[in-house]
Amino acid sequence: MQREAATKPRIGIMGAGAIGLYVGGMMAAGGAHVGFAARGRTLDALSRGLAVTRLGGFKAELKPESYSAGGAGALESCDIVLFCTKSGDTEAAAGELASVLAAEATVISLQNGVGNVELLNACLPGHRIVAGTVPFNVVRMSPNAVHCSMEGSVLVGPSQASQRLVGSAQASGLDIRIRDDIDAVLWGKLLLNLNNGLNVISGVPLRRQFADPGYRQVLAMAMQELLASLDAAGIEPAGATRTNPRLIPKVLTLPTWLFRVVARQQLRMDETARSSSWDDLMAGRKPETAYLNGAVVRLAEDQGRAAPVNQLICDLVDQAFAAKTSPHLAGAELLAMARAAAADHPETAAPLPHS
Repeated sequence: MQREAATKPRIGIMGAGAIGLYVGGMMAAGGAHVGFAARGRTLDALSRGLAVTRLGGFKAELKPESYSAGGAGALESCDIVLFCTKSGDTEAAAGELASVLAAEATVISLQNGVGNVELLNACLPGHRIVAGTVPFNVVRMSPNAVHCSMEGSVLVGPSQASQRLVGSAQASGLDIRIRDDIDAVLWGKLLLNLNNGLNVISGVPLRRQFADPGYRQVLAMAMQELLASLDAAGIEPAGATRTNPRLIPKVLTLPTWLFRVVARQQLRMDETARSSSWDDLMAGRKPETAYLNGAVVRLAEDQGRAAPVNQLICDLVDQAFAAKTSPHLAGAELLAMARAAAADHPETAAPLPHS
């Protein structure tokens, strides 16, 4: 029998990385029933507790009895499962989940990239799959400590489970909002995620990266390639906030002093902020670049276009992961490489930003 809407739902976290631990930890701190599917050092660390902090001074020290943790079996009684794995792990993790997922459970994807919902629908037939996204940065400080270094809201598509999730999160301080245009939001989030690989290539924290006009211009070029390909495909992206995604590349190419004024709200982050791809490099995990910048390359090719800057980012990130270290390319050096790559495709690449 389906649980009554008024009953507090049991929340499962599939993928106990930075995002999964943060979202699950925040909800557990607010009194929600939370179960983590974890393994290895994360599972061992969760047996000792979970620390969750965020920009502004919030801190919660959760004892192991505040939540449950185990393998995929820890999620067998959950009403809602938040799917937080890396995109490359979607199929394998969904296979583990399929054997324990309750018939009435809804799965909400909070993953980077596009296409995960379609894959989850194929792997988990008969279950309601809802799209979602986390458009802010979370840093993993240790196996059982995470820090949210930016402000922002978790965004999910409309469903009864989404409404229950919002209600369950109210006591936690975690802001979860329902967006009717969630598919368009995912494309807008991909626009922002194009910086993940650049953060690996630069080797510096995000605040320092955004202070460099060279890095900003390369990011603007990568974003313009995505926007041009979306236009060719007849897709209109939406922003996670009120900011029009099409304005972001223009803002990035402003002089640094003016950029800091215009983007002051977006720059509200602390010095710990790094991209999730940087965390992957440090942990020796496979990067998600193929599902981010690589998705732009594939979309462009489908539309008879080119995305040479995004391809350059993919190549440099692959080299960094092969070497197990960042190349620490200076902004000016990377910009020269990006302009040279774009110059090889003058007819189908997006226009270069002004200096």
